[in-house]
Amino acid sequence: MNRVAIVTGGAKPDSIGCAVVKGLRREGCEVVVADLYEAGFAALHDCLCVKTDVADPAAVEKMVLKTIQTHGRIDVLVNAVGGSWGITQQDLVASPPRGFRGLTNCELSDWRTILGANLDSAFYCARAAAPHLKKQGGAIVNVASVAARKGIPPGSEGSSGPYAVAKGGIMAMTRQLALELGEFGVRVNCVAPGVVASGRFNRVSQISKKDHGPEGHLGTIPMGRVGTVAECAALIVALCTDDTSYMTGVIVDLNGASYAA
Repeated sequence: MNRVAIVTGGAKPDSIGCAVVKGLRREGCEVVVADLYEAGFAALHDCLCVKTDVADPAAVEKMVLKTIQTHGRIDVLVNAVGGSWGITQQDLVASPPRGFRGLTNCELSDWRTILGANLDSAFYCARAAAPHLKKQGGAIVNVASVAARKGIPPGSEGSSGPYAVAKGGIMAMTRQLALELGEFGVRVNCVAPGVVASGRFNRVSQISKKDHGPEGHLGTIPMGRVGTVAECAALIVALCTDDTSYMTGVIVDLNGASYAA
């Protein structure tokens, strides 16, 4: 029987999530794509695509129920959805707000929106999928950011202080879930990318007048380049397979040594 994987944020063709969807399909998984970006569904004709606001717990529950009704099981959950300024349908296609929003100058609505998109969403999905993962074991992979390691420098376009905090929460949630789900054979790991040439990065680059990406100055990357969505997806997919069957509760950094710098 093929494994069944849910990937949040997997519909945009220039995203890490979409590359993960394709990688899991190559591994033989049945893939459910949970996203608000309906424009990307047509290209994923071999997947079950469910329009889902993952920041809404009721919508997440419905998406998980649809997965069970269609496939009867859940073996993998990849929480790839997220963003520095939100995940509404408008956010998915618009340029990010100009300027930097720090913890001391963001609006309270910014705080709630950004934490909802990045941290609450992963919690809702993990909580809803856990009872089904427990039945036969499986894997959860969360996507954090180098921002959780070193923060976001003020002046960086297209990102925010709440984003760094939310991604730090993702790391802590990964460790806690690994402890709670280990006895059921469910592995929980996290990938923390640095600057990646995704659609989000390209949109930020278009509006920035400085050599800054969403996670800081590009000159701080010792490898001299940004990462690719394919590189991130390959690692995430590996963490979903039996090749990493004794690996859990781990945060894997993928940032060209920019954190070390």
